[in-house]
Amino acid sequence: MGSEKASGAALAIRKNGLSERFAKHYWIWRLYHLLVADAVAIQRPTKHRLVRNFLGNSLGIAVDIGCGPGVFTRYVARRSKHLISLDIDCDSLERVKSRHRSLHNAYFVATSVIPLPLPNERVDTVLFLEVLEHLVDDSAALGEICRVLRPGGRLIISVPVPPGEVNEECEWGHKREGYELLEIVQLLTASGFEVISHAFAEFTFSRRALQAVRWWRQAIRLPAPIFLSWIAHLDHFLASTKTETGSHSPATVLVMARRKLRI
Repeated sequence: MGSEKASGAALAIRKNGLSERFAKHYWIWRLYHLLVADAVAIQRPTKHRLVRNFLGNSLGIAVDIGCGPGVFTRYVARRSKHLISLDIDCDSLERVKSRHRSLHNAYFVATSVIPLPLPNERVDTVLFLEVLEHLVDDSAALGEICRVLRPGGRLIISVPVPPGEVNEECEWGHKREGYELLEIVQLLTASGFEVISHAFAEFTFSRRALQAVRWWRQAIRLPAPIFLSWIAHLDHFLASTKTETGSHSPATVLVMARRKLRI
């Protein structure tokens, strides 16, 4: 019995080591996300296109705060003079760094948002996706971003729209459900930003896709197959006149803002 447990533990260690090595290779990681349904796959049909549109093609010195698995790392690096990717999860950041080791203008720093390890007014573009709701002091975080941005520098931020999950007991969990559009606009304005544009994403069918993925994981206890995320593509059939105004239960709102110019 003891030998069986030992061999099982050894097998688990080998599997974990193998998956860890695979996770450090960009194209294997991309293939995984073409086969497995998760948050990245569900966001792809609506949210990712909006993020790319908001970013544009000339980003100067860019910072991706809370870069997570590095979904936009390669895209932003190719359009930036320099890219600094920040995340509080050291292990995740190390994997992102390994996957993008061919990018010579990308730098990776493990840090929290408050304070940011950056000098005043040196950054042209900040990407800040699905992070603010995890922070206790959201105003202080936006103040830090305003500090490091040049006057006129841009912030592309996304936050969840209620209803959503709250798990304050987790260190990196959601401290609030999210923000209504008016709430995030007021918070940005009070923090020294001028809102330029906004857009909603991940509507009714994206929420259904997420429910399906969660059910699969709980019932089957295996990674969800990619076809479950295809439900999110049905959002494209919703009336654009309604999705643009926040109808059809959007899960996310994206905002493009810029640091106010000095008068």
